[in-house]
Parts: sequence; structure tokens; C-alpha cells
Amino acid sequence: MRFLGKSERAAIASSSALARPDVGGVPSPRKIGRSEAKARGVGAPRLQLSLRPLFFVVGLCLWLGSALRAAEEKWTKVTVDHFTVLTPAGEGVARKWAVELEQFRRGLQEIFPAPPERLRPVTVVLFKDDRAMAPYVPLENGRPAKLGGLFVRANDVNTIMVSLARNARETRHVILHEAVHWHLSARAGLLPLWLDEGLAEIFATFELGDSKRYSFGTAIPEHVGLLRVERLLPLPNLMTLGRDSLLYNEGERTGIFYAQAWALTHYLFFGEKSPGRSAVERYLQLLSIMRSPDDAFRSAFGADYATMEQELRRYIAGGSYHKHVFARSSDDIARELRAGPAALAELELARGSLLLGTRTAAEAEPHLGRAATLAPADPRAWELLGHIAVGRRDFSAAQSVLAKAAAAGSTSALVYHNLAVARLPELMGPPIPGATVDPEAMDRAAADFRRAIALAPRHIASYEGLAGVVHGMATPLANDVDLLVRGSLHAPGNAMIEAGIAAGECRGGRAPEGRARLERLCAQRPESAEPGLVYARNLLASETLRADVDEINRLTAENRLHEIIVVADRALARPLDLVQRQSFLGARQRALDFRTIAAAVETANANRVADAKRSLEALLATQPEQSVVQEAERLLRELAKFGEGVGRDR
Repeated sequence: MRFLGKSERAAIASSSALARPDVGGVPSPRKIGRSEAKARGVGAPRLQLSLRPLFFVVGLCLWLGSALRAAEEKWTKVTVDHFTVLTPAGEGVARKWAVELEQFRRGLQEIFPAPPERLRPVTVVLFKDDRAMAPYVPLENGRPAKLGGLFVRANDVNTIMVSLARNARETRHVILHEAVHWHLSARAGLLPLWLDEGLAEIFATFELGDSKRYSFGTAIPEHVGLLRVERLLPLPNLMTLGRDSLLYNEGERTGIFYAQAWALTHYLFFGEKSPGRSAVERYLQLLSIMRSPDDAFRSAFGADYATMEQELRRYIAGGSYHKHVFARSSDDIARELRAGPAALAELELARGSLLLGTRTAAEAEPHLGRAATLAPADPRAWELLGHIAVGRRDFSAAQSVLAKAAAAGSTSALVYHNLAVARLPELMGPPIPGATVDPEAMDRAAADFRRAIALAPRHIASYEGLAGVVHGMATPLANDVDLLVRGSLHAPGNAMIEAGIAAGECRGGRAPEGRARLERLCAQRPESAEPGLVYARNLLASETLRADVDEINRLTAENRLHEIIVVADRALARPLDLVQRQSFLGARQRALDFRTIAAAVETANANRVADAKRSLEALLATQPEQSVVQEAERLLRELAKFGEGVGRDR
């Protein structure tokens, strides 16, 4: 690919799938109860519905059905800080849940803080019984699964649903587990999987003891039992386990990984003579600045893996997992509660978000369209409608709807990520030979990716999107490389982000450094079809091409004709498109022709004028390019000035 101008720089962005819609960039719904049915996300809707009819041609039966249900059943809303509780069971029930959830959040914030402004709101829907909740739970063999509740995180819209007819410990534990992940998602730093899940398991044991106390850290019987009979994972293995490992299954929180992550985190936070929570925070800080995670571990905890593993074994053998009690002050929470009737828009948004996470986009859309129409200032319905549109590749509609979400003040990283994707659908399709992307459009997409990263510093897809456009945009920013380096810390080994760093280095005047990075990256898996490596190979080819062009231009200015031929031969040995091949063949031939002219000059200076003339005339007979013609004819005119016999050959 040629990168000799803005349009050529932009072309490489369309050479591989550099960006993808994030229509499922959050964990799928967590099911509580006996069922293990997997909920379908918005990426695979069964029906292809147009967004436009949602706002003007909503079916009469659906509209009347919603209105009649709302009229038959009075729903109460209680709101406090980040939580909104909706229920037909009365204000007292809603208040109790709101107070407990807010106390849980405050307790978690005190022990392991996260920026509150980055927390997305959570809606809690309390159904009276299983029958009322059944239309919103996943289907299992065509029937509603037997569940006690769900924490549905549908594209950054968080909704909990619970059947009040059940009060199972498992229901409560998994809801709080997912609420911990919700809290941790607001943190900016790197969070290894073992610690992410260990924290979620520990703090999911939250209890309100009485009006003055709450606690975390109660022993989890399933984990305690497993740790007594299963062999522990070597600590280095636990530290490096990723979400793609067979040992990790977020859908079923059993197995030695969860048990050991829980035990190690419990020890670090609550064990006697343990390093303590301050050491955990120090560890997370060091992970982002030290070259090796092993060094960060030793420095933060004052022990190597072997020593820490011995301490963990002693802790498990002791079998004393004390819960830790904290003073509770919920009087101000009760005072801050805001109660009143639930608006139809809020109910429709809750129904739509639940169906989007547990059933299909087709079932969710009518509810979301109604919610957006009734409450256009609430960005959440616009957000979900936009993600649905991106999922079915209706980019025009997606851009319109996501722009409404942004205008309504959306704080969702997914909105800006998918808005960037909707602006540049060329980035998603298969490679189109010779296709180019407008650099100014890439600038706008890059701004969206940067906004997404600011809102969610651990959103890997946005780093990948920025990496994919940095080489082709019109005006890259000075800190783009720094942003991508931060992304590589969150996703070590991510080829797309690494290639983006190299592209930024090349654009920022550090081309040799960028090419060296690309060469290392491409050498790792030369046959891989992974999009990031395809992108890296295209970048390396274009940057190598650019370097050859620059070198030929420099050598031309210095009249080093032989070296020009060497560079051209080197370039011609690589795969090139027709235009590039013709360019280098032309440069090579031009150097050969000027070398012929230089030889003719030397021949004339040796008083062999006739030989020099014959050489130049033979060159002109080959019909060389105009610059060669002009120079050869100029020299022939100079040679003609010699009198007959003055330059006669000896």
C-alpha cells in the first residue's frame, strides 16, 4: 500500500477489520438458580427490524398492552445515588432494597474505592413472583428458565431483576458478585483476573447485621470444601490465568480457580499478618509501571510466589475465614431516598434492557422505542437502540440514534466506540483493494475512541479502534501513542494495539523505531490471519515502502546511481501492487539511464566524443522518460560544439 499522501495513509485502515461493533462488550447476563441457559445478546437478532417504525408505527396491541398493564398494576420507584428500585410490591420493600444496595456500595467504596462518577446507574426490578418475572428470563428448551434473579449488563445498561417470592442465598450472592464487577469496572488501572474474581467473591458475602453494622468476608462453604480436596494451582499459573482459559468459567462459578482466587484475596485483605489491602493497591500501581508482573508482585507483597503460596496454604489449613464487621451509618441513606410512582418510560426501559440481555433484540426494540419517545432526555434507550442498529449493520440509523444518546449526556464508553464504528463502516468489512477512507472522517472516529477510553480506561475495543485509525487520520494527536501504550498494559500481547503504537511512532517522526516494532510483531506469527497481525503486516509493507522511497529520493539528490538501483531491486523483490512495481521499475530504469549518461560524459572527457555521441543516441532510441531525454539532448548539443577533429577518437 502507498502512503505518500493523506488518501494513501487512510487506505490501510480498510485493509483489515480494524474496528468492530461492541454490541456485547460487557458480561452476559448472570443466571441465578438451577438453569444454565445462555442468554442471547444483541449481536444476533432473529428479525431485521427498521429503527424508523419504532417511533411512529408501534403496534397498537403492544402500545395498549403496556398501557393497560401499567394501569392495572401500580409500580413504585425509589431512587438513591446509583440505584433505582422499581416494584409493584410497595414503597416499603423498595426502600429496604435501596438502603441495602447503597450501603453495600458505600462499604465496598470504603475498602476498595472506584471513581463514583464513572459508575453507570443500576435499575433493580422487583417482581412479586416467578410468574411475573417469567417473560423476561432466558428460555430453556422453549420455556422460561427456573431462576431466582438476574443481573443483566446489556451494553452498559445495568438491570437487576429478582423474584420476591424467592430469597435464596445463591440469588443474593450472584447479584452482589456482579455488582462488585460493576463497581470495579469504574477503576482505571489494570486488574488481573484472579483479583477481579477474588474481590467479587469476597464482597458478594455482604450482610447487614443490624441497624449499626454490616460485614464482608463470611466463609463460602463451597470454596472451603473444594480447597480441602483439590490440588491448588501453582501461584504463577493463578496470576497469569486469562478469560480464555478452560479453568475460568464466569457462567458457573465453581472450580479451583474461583476457590483459590477467593482464598488468596481473602488472605490479602483480612488475614492476620497479611500484606493488607494497601499492598494490593500498591501491586496494582506497580503492574502498570514495572517491566515484569513478577517484580511487581515481589515488590508490593514482600515475597516471591513460593513464599506467598506457603502462606496461602497455611491460611487455608487454618480454616478460619473471619468476616469483618464495619460500623454502619445508613440514616443519611434513608433521608436521601426519593420515592414516587414509576413512570411508564422507566418501566419500558427496564423491560427493554432485560429482554435485550436475555431474549432477542426484536423483542426488546418496541419497549426501547417507547421509552425513547416518552423520555428523550434519558440517553439509555437511545444507547441500546443504537447498539442494536450497529449489530445489524444499519450504520446510518446507528449514527443518528447514538448521536442522540451522546447529546443527552451519555456516559457510556460503548456509545462513543460504536459511534466511531458507525462513522466508518469501511473499517468493518472485508478488505477492498484500492479502497480509501477519508482522513477527516478518521479524525472524527479517533475523537470518539478517545472519548470512550476516557470513560472506560479498560475498554480494550476502543484502544483497538484508535490503533486502527492512527496511521490514516489527518491529524493524529501527540498523546495517541501514550494512550495506546496504556491500552497495551491492559491487554498485553494485543497485536492490534501494538501495531497502532508502531503506526503512531511512524507518524510521530520515529519511523525506524516503529518499523522495528512492526518487524518484531510480524516475526512472531508470520502466517497468522489475526486482524491485528494482518494490519501489522500491511503497515510494515507500507512503512518499508515509504523508507525505500525516501532513500531513493535522498540518493537521487546525492547522485548515487548505483545505490538507487540496489534499493529498487530490494523493493522489487517484495510483493507490490502494479502501481508500486511500475514506480520502482521506473526509478531503477531512470538510474540506469542516468548512469549511461554519466558514462558518456566520462567517455567524452577521455576525448572519445564519437563514442559518447553514439551512446547517447542509442539511449534516446529507447525512448526513455522526459528527464533523461532532456539531459541526453543537452549533452549532445554540448558535444556538437566540438569542431570536427577536435574530439576525434584516438
